[in-house]
Amino acid sequence: MPIQSRSANNVPDSQQNTFGSGGMGNNGTTNNNHDYSQGKTIDNSNNTATYYGSSHYSHNPTYILGTPPAPVGPQPIDILRERTCAGAAFDSAERGEPPRCHPDTRMAVLSAGSSWVDNLNAICFFMWITGWAGVGKSAILQTLAEEYRGKMRLAATFFFFQASNNRNTTSRFVATIAEQLMHSVPGAREIILHKIANNPTIFLDKSFSSQWQTLVVDTLCHPAVPRPIAPMLIVIDGVDEITSREEQHLLLQTILNSAQQLGPSYKFLIASRPEQQIAGVFATFGISQESRIELADSDDTRADLRVFLQASFSRIHQAPNFQSTSPTQAWPEQNVIELLVKKASGQFVYASTVIRFMESLDDPQGALEIIIKGRDVHAESFKELDYLYLLLMERVERSTQKKHQHLLHHLLVCIYMHLVREVGDELHLLHPEKSNENLVKNLLRKLNPILGTNGEYCHKSFIEFLIQPSAPHLFSINSWHISGVISLCLPVFLENNKDKTPLLCFVERASPTPDLVFCLNEMPEGKLSSWDYKDGCKAKGYLWDNQWLLGWLGYQFSMVGRGLLERVEQLEKVEE
Repeated sequence: MPIQSRSANNVPDSQQNTFGSGGMGNNGTTNNNHDYSQGKTIDNSNNTATYYGSSHYSHNPTYILGTPPAPVGPQPIDILRERTCAGAAFDSAERGEPPRCHPDTRMAVLSAGSSWVDNLNAICFFMWITGWAGVGKSAILQTLAEEYRGKMRLAATFFFFQASNNRNTTSRFVATIAEQLMHSVPGAREIILHKIANNPTIFLDKSFSSQWQTLVVDTLCHPAVPRPIAPMLIVIDGVDEITSREEQHLLLQTILNSAQQLGPSYKFLIASRPEQQIAGVFATFGISQESRIELADSDDTRADLRVFLQASFSRIHQAPNFQSTSPTQAWPEQNVIELLVKKASGQFVYASTVIRFMESLDDPQGALEIIIKGRDVHAESFKELDYLYLLLMERVERSTQKKHQHLLHHLLVCIYMHLVREVGDELHLLHPEKSNENLVKNLLRKLNPILGTNGEYCHKSFIEFLIQPSAPHLFSINSWHISGVISLCLPVFLENNKDKTPLLCFVERASPTPDLVFCLNEMPEGKLSSWDYKDGCKAKGYLWDNQWLLGWLGYQFSMVGRGLLERVEQLEKVEE
């Protein structure tokens, strides 16, 4: 039987909002402004941790750790923080205003997730929430993370994101989880720092599995760490956003192996698309039916989309700047909402993009007309979401002067390559027009329905629209476009001594154009920055010198040239 969760409302005021941060001040010591009368503390080498024994943890005898070796060089806490990714947390500033379930929607899924977490008799200690693009996986995990933060039972979170170089790899995963456990689990801080002090190079010379076992599993199973009475939740979202499939496999295999060792005290909630390599790992571990939730275009999903759209339209309709000839008349008509629900096909990203587009314009009614009546004979080959992106992009292009439209295409490639923040205000230097700085800012503003406030795309489906569209379109990105942007950006990076890795890791996706070869030839002599492959292979961290790189490109270019020459010879023979 599921246990009754302890609500945050039943916790004394002195303990609310302290468990998530472990009651620690900025210097890692206990914050004396809080009353920990219901807890107990242990003191070990000036590191203190608060035990909420009566609230969430069983009483274990105090366990005194041995004295670690005298630190030489960086302190353990500094070593750990250097390897963490703060932007992966459910409440990080980097994620801005994250997606979460709209009130009164997803009730069945959220209830099933909560019941599974609270069930001490559950056979499986991990749950997989899966579904294709835009069905609301991240919103569900965000909502559950916030719920269990309120219950003081959220152990750690990691939200992967393909557009972030720190969040599309597993390189910072273990350190990030460990750092959060220091604040959410009593006694974990001393043990984790002690382990790092004993092995300061753990993040450099130990495998991913070894790091996870040492800093997470062994810590949570340590005698000094009391077992929680009610299960604690660890949330991992977007495994498919990891660029390396090998890393995806290793992450899941490592976590699922440890889940049996940690359960039922710690439950893992994992979300991803049902891609073959991911589903294969779960199948190997024999995931039970009650531990898998598949999100699809069902009656419940359509009802939730209807609630979301009706509430969003009501908010727009009641806005002071909304122009309406009949303020009391329902807007839009119900058949319009039903049409949008049908177009969404279970994808909340479709509905939310429609609403963001309408709210970005002074004329939301006109924006709705564009979406409803915008289809043409060529639209039949597009998926509805791709066609929505196409409508929005065509509108942005039409609003841009013809002589500046090339800048929009370069900006899209920069968005795909995650370069907007790296290039920053210097993006306008890629072209000679003096007014381009304002043009870029204006273009980013027009792209707000698709992009976040930090210049990154809101959803992976937009990048798939650019590089893997359901039908060809004007905004598709190919290897020649990537070559052009690298050739434009590299001189700017060199001049400003910027890290070249964000550019160079896309070279193997580029076409070996003369401009690209020339730019790379102009790079300073010596070793290049280490590369991270973005094509699904494991990041090797090799150092590649200019000679090898130019040789590789020269070979590729010669192959292209040879192919063109052969084609010309064939055409000449046909003409003869």
